[in-house]
Amino acid sequence: AHVMDDLPILGIGASQAGSAGIRNPYAATELIPGTMWQANSQVRVNGAPNNTQSFRVEGQDASNTGTPGVQAQTQPSVDAIEEFAIQTSNYAPEYGQVGGGMFNVTMKSGTNQFHGSGYDYFVNEIFNAGQPFTGAPAGTGNPRARSRRNDYGFTFGGPVWIPKVYNGRDKTFFFFNFEQYREHVTINNQLETVPTPAYRQGNFSAAEFGNPIGTDPLGRPIYQNEIYDPTTQRTVNGQVIRDPFPNNTIPASQFDPVAVKIQNLFPAPLGANANGLVNNYVPNIPTTRVTQIPSIKVDQILGSKGKLSFFWQSTKTTAPLSFTFGQVDGLPDPLATNLGTFQHAPLYRGNYDVTLTPTVLFHFGAGYRSNYFFVPSVNEEGQVPNYNAQQQLGLNGGTTHMFFPPMYGLCSGAGGFAPYMCTNAAGGMQNFGSANYANAVTQTETANTSVTWVKNNHTFKFGGELRIEGYPAYVESNTSGSYTFAPDQTSLPYLNGTTLQGLTPGFGYASFLLGLVKTVSISNPVTPRLGKHELGFFIQDSWKITRKLTFDYGLRYDFSSYLQEEHGRATFFSPTTPDPAVGGIPGAVVFDGNGPGHCNCQLAKNYPWGLGPRLGMAYQITPKTVVRGGFGIIYDSTSSNNNVAGTLAGSTNTVSAPSFGAAVTTLSAGIPASFNPLPWPNLNPGQFNITPTPVSLASPFVPFLDPNAGRPPRQYQWSVGVQRALATNLVVEVTYIGNRGIWWQAPALLNINQVSQARLASLGLTAASPLLTMPLNSPAVMAAGLSNPPYPGFPLTQTLAQSLRPFPQFTTIGSIWNPLGDTWYEALQAKVNKRLSHGLSLVSTFTWAKSEDLGTEIGEPNPGTTGNAVVNDPYNRKIDKYLSEYDQPFLFNISITYITPRFRGNRVLSWLARDWTYGAFLQYSSGFPIQVPFANNNLNSEIFAATPGGVAGSTGTFANRVPGVPLFTVDPNCHCYDPNKTFLLNQAAWSNPAPGTYGTSAAYYSDYRTQRRPGENMNLGRTWRFRESMTFNVRIEFYNVFNRAYWGNPSNTNFQAIQSHQPNGNTASGFGFMNTITPGFTGAQVPRNGTLVARFTF
Repeated sequence: AHVMDDLPILGIGASQAGSAGIRNPYAATELIPGTMWQANSQVRVNGAPNNTQSFRVEGQDASNTGTPGVQAQTQPSVDAIEEFAIQTSNYAPEYGQVGGGMFNVTMKSGTNQFHGSGYDYFVNEIFNAGQPFTGAPAGTGNPRARSRRNDYGFTFGGPVWIPKVYNGRDKTFFFFNFEQYREHVTINNQLETVPTPAYRQGNFSAAEFGNPIGTDPLGRPIYQNEIYDPTTQRTVNGQVIRDPFPNNTIPASQFDPVAVKIQNLFPAPLGANANGLVNNYVPNIPTTRVTQIPSIKVDQILGSKGKLSFFWQSTKTTAPLSFTFGQVDGLPDPLATNLGTFQHAPLYRGNYDVTLTPTVLFHFGAGYRSNYFFVPSVNEEGQVPNYNAQQQLGLNGGTTHMFFPPMYGLCSGAGGFAPYMCTNAAGGMQNFGSANYANAVTQTETANTSVTWVKNNHTFKFGGELRIEGYPAYVESNTSGSYTFAPDQTSLPYLNGTTLQGLTPGFGYASFLLGLVKTVSISNPVTPRLGKHELGFFIQDSWKITRKLTFDYGLRYDFSSYLQEEHGRATFFSPTTPDPAVGGIPGAVVFDGNGPGHCNCQLAKNYPWGLGPRLGMAYQITPKTVVRGGFGIIYDSTSSNNNVAGTLAGSTNTVSAPSFGAAVTTLSAGIPASFNPLPWPNLNPGQFNITPTPVSLASPFVPFLDPNAGRPPRQYQWSVGVQRALATNLVVEVTYIGNRGIWWQAPALLNINQVSQARLASLGLTAASPLLTMPLNSPAVMAAGLSNPPYPGFPLTQTLAQSLRPFPQFTTIGSIWNPLGDTWYEALQAKVNKRLSHGLSLVSTFTWAKSEDLGTEIGEPNPGTTGNAVVNDPYNRKIDKYLSEYDQPFLFNISITYITPRFRGNRVLSWLARDWTYGAFLQYSSGFPIQVPFANNNLNSEIFAATPGGVAGSTGTFANRVPGVPLFTVDPNCHCYDPNKTFLLNQAAWSNPAPGTYGTSAAYYSDYRTQRRPGENMNLGRTWRFRESMTFNVRIEFYNVFNRAYWGNPSNTNFQAIQSHQPNGNTASGFGFMNTITPGFTGAQVPRNGTLVARFTF
């Protein structure tokens, strides 16, 4: 742990430590070859999927299985840690149910001497460099946001001693730790978007960009963002058209009255760009975050043979306005989408160790941990709002009336962790409303036991472990209903979602002003509880065959059940159950378990054959040279909860418009009571088909449960390495590592509601047939004899493609816990370790690697979503093996600490020169691959192909790479271009595949990468020694010490996106556009920032 204290890797605040802000001990991951760590977001080890690691505290699992990537929610405090061991490959049999990396943390104990420390990490903007590329006036310097943070605490440990009552020396010891992080931030540079005065009056002439993107059936030009009057809808030559509003302006007489009331709540543009269409609202937002971790460890010596220990910690975060992920929008009440974070994770550990005989040791441990994660929408004061939209606005609908109903789609690109971001240059209005009220809880009971027996030259160890996990949740999100708008309702209906040069007519804010809603969703409060359990048993032997040769071997058995709702209330999709709401055709909701309304079965089976042999060998060739090798089969646990409990066992009904361009309801009408879901739990298999219109099972999340959901991921790991001592304190090692993983979660590899090629062929069609995007009642479809509806009441305005789906009563059907993914990883890893001598220590690592995967890049989203997984053709999985999006061929790290020695001679000069401390952590690596752009051949609207990358609105396949054409307009690493003036990616490098066909490109190419972004951190300080055991150290640490300016990743999804400029000549949007304004969301380097550290140790 002292290594972490000395190196500049324990930064505080969101940019260094993740959303919790507090020092994160798992930053030590960066010191290990073959790893990738993004603070409180991603952990990746030796090519295994992200966030599949296992964290153990005091010998028992402490992984955050609720949200695996957010390590800080359950982390221990750095100064409470005695030892932090990281294993990346070839685990001993005692370790199992682990994917990428075993992190083993031992906490500090008291000793016979009292000892402790006090410290403060202090951040102020005076230590920071300014934010570049903001367009600040010449001579004013780059602006620096106000930043005030402190991470402070103390430790104290020793024997339990109560004068004249109890003397615990040699018997009873304690170690107490307290750490608190506190941050006050005023956000004053967050660019948000509100409607312009012209937009509020219905004048959208400024949104109509550029040259025509097509012509309509009457030969009239079509423009991007051109709005069409729904009242003029008619059929011309079998195609449904509309007339555009003159001057792209809606008459006030057609405004929806409820939309006007809502619009009156919008703030006026504010800031330097108040006259702009986008990024025209820059509020001042004061926020606070507090995270604290108290802990205590007590050890009791039981005679000469036994020891009993107890450890407790409580990690707690309070952030009424959770700003670190952009979850604060600065909108006034009641519009705010702010998210508060209230999180509490207590952990308890008890361990008993006893020496039964001089050669037999017995261990038993038991523990409990929980994590209460409450993330509600809050108002400007950080309080849960209480707003009745029915009374205040006349907006009808809602199963409760606590929140302002969230509204989406009034501009493009807003959503996720940045609801205020509008990525289209035309602007509109960012998302608004109270979208979230969920309390997700993790409860885990753990126990393990082992016996160690030393016999001759064998050291045997055998034992087992048990984990019981529960995930109760209370969810009241969406109970006031939510409304989604889109350009569709002011577009041309005959287009049916197809794009023109990758662009579309229609405008989301115009649809809102007319009150035309594309999709509504409404929920009941729910209180589900998911759970599972894991068992593991092992036996191992370390056999010292000769003085030079040691052989380790053993066997482990792991069992992990799949997640189930305790009362079978989780909704799953069954492809065989008749749907009573649509005439009994296959495809309906089904419920696990036994009893009325349930399937009286288990929908999936657990895997009982988790046997993993482990082998290891070490041979000393010479006194200074050792060869090591190993092989093992390792099983991970089945899929963790990842906050899915509240959505999987939900009670939500989502209703969409019956056809493209139509509205499902208006704001004046609100959400009809007929759309309300039945009270929860509702065991009706046809509950989501309230109307004959096909509905999505993506929200609510009603996935197909893979029958093999109980099959845990399996890895084959092998390594061969040589270690050589070059000098007394200098060791070099080189290791070849291989890792082959199967059965990883890969929901993107299954698309059960896609129109198959076989189905099309049986009707004499191909995926390129124009009939597929035409409605069933169109003359062309009727003339082809294909207009028969798949079930009674199926809307004839739906497309032929929808009617040919395997389950035409639904649109999107997700899947969950599909063990279909694969990973491949090979690496040459080298390490140089110069142990501390003459004041200098140095560790340097180098990794030369290749990482590939098939459908496994689910990252940190909820299970069942594709996340970042890239799948081109789910019916041809062999071609979906690509480079990983996290592939880095070269990664070089170096960490250095140095203490100036005491010099002989002049005592004053010696005192001035000695005990200066220097530390550095330097990281240089290849850039990450850039995902290939999507095609615009409308394959998704024709056969509903699986969407690459899970990005809404993409078209089902990738663009083709044009041979011989440069991928970049300029070398991204040349430092020879202005990112505000340059479109980095070359549009000419890509072309659309033929209509109805999949693209031939891979998802990633090794020569198509982001710019390299070195990480360079350094510190400089001085230590004063008052006596041998008492020191005081002050140092300054800088992250990105050389203030290298690296901008965000370029926009890469649509190669035909028009490259537009702002009036000042800066780039505004389009393929290759680099966002230099919001670096936190685009992968840009944060400017140099400093931390002042003071530490007293005794």
